Amino acid sequence: MYSLLCYCATLKKIYNSFMNNVKKGNQFEEKSLEIIENLKERGLFGIKDFIEITPKAKRYSELRKAEIEFDLIIEFKPPNADRPMMTYFIECKNYGKRVPVEQVQKFHSDILQVSGVNAKGIIISRGAFQKSAYNFAESTGMMIIEGESVNNFNIIHYKRSSENETKIPFIEKSLVHSLIDEGLKSIENVIDRELLNILTKSENNLTYGIDKLSKEDINEITREELNKISQGILRKAYGLNIKELSEYLNNEYGIKIQHFDPKEHKYLGTCNIDAKTIGISKKIVNTPREMFVLGHEFGHFLLHQKVVINQNLLDSFNDSKFDFSKGKHDLENPRQWIEWQANYFSTSLLLPQSSLTAKLWQSMIRRGLAKGDYILNDSIDSHKKFQSIVSYLSLHFNVSKTSVIYRLKEYKLLREESRTKSIKQIIEEFNFEQFT
Repeated sequence: MYSLLCYCATLKKIYNSFMNNVKKGNQFEEKSLEIIENLKERGLFGIKDFIEITPKAKRYSELRKAEIEFDLIIEFKPPNADRPMMTYFIECKNYGKRVPVEQVQKFHSDILQVSGVNAKGIIISRGAFQKSAYNFAESTGMMIIEGESVNNFNIIHYKRSSENETKIPFIEKSLVHSLIDEGLKSIENVIDRELLNILTKSENNLTYGIDKLSKEDINEITREELNKISQGILRKAYGLNIKELSEYLNNEYGIKIQHFDPKEHKYLGTCNIDAKTIGISKKIVNTPREMFVLGHEFGHFLLHQKVVINQNLLDSFNDSKFDFSKGKHDLENPRQWIEWQANYFSTSLLLPQSSLTAKLWQSMIRRGLAKGDYILNDSIDSHKKFQSIVSYLSLHFNVSKTSVIYRLKEYKLLREESRTKSIKQIIEEFNFEQFT
């Protein structure tokens, strides 16, 4: 019916125009929309006479008596046709939380209000989608796609037509079978195949949906959370407490804190993202470890919304260990990345650098020392004051003494000048109960 001509020479110009309309600084959306540049390179739009690509496209809705804007619309319109015979609607969103079903329902409704016939809907998000969102998309014939981190960008395709692994499904309520002849099917197959080649994550270098967040990334996330809890936490170097954090988790994210018998789980804490629950072992309630474990599980909730790895496989990987010679954890598998991120999130949330520095200096001045890095040498006085300061910081920030020491070392607030012992040996020689 329609022959395939040379690829669309104006696609680059259209793409650049599209990108200029993207909000400055929205890296995820920019990365998502690079798929259009890839389409040019693949020569997909060799049917240029029949394809219209419209960024930031507005279409009129009779129901609303107003226009609805979409990030990108790709329309197939035969010569002399007054309307498209097939339309792809694409939305790219940088959601910070799990995308609720309401967002997918809205996109579906928007498409039906303006699409005419034979519409396909693709919604791309950095955040994971709720299970109900997946179910709605599958039931209505929509495709939802999850992107990974901005710096490690891949797009993961989750929903495909069960009939054909190389097809993007039509939205069922828009489908008009009588308009789909062999010519339209051939065009559909080309576009679907090339879009899926670009929008489907390669099986190589699997990341299991884990963003490779840096320390700086995690510190920024925790700063935002602390400022949402209370502006005074960072400004006045307050320490968080269990009640304050628990109430925030419930009010801001709807997370319920549950306490379980140690016999029920081998873990000290659990996190069920879909159920919005965090479990804490009764074994550690009212101990310094409770606060850290709660922060750790909160880290899982925020950072690992889109992790796609089953528990048995996750458990098969070894835990990471802190390498004192390198001053960091070795991260070699998904489990190590996930647990390190949650640990670092908790430490950053409970021991932010500015607050820890302020309280360290305040504590040093009270003990007759000049503010600055604490110098730990071989003298008894140095050890006693060090123990006293660490105990104070542990109590103030509601964390373990060992956590305080690691954080001081990381921020280079602790200088080791002992000629006979390393910081690891010094920690091990302290009274066990004192450094739990």
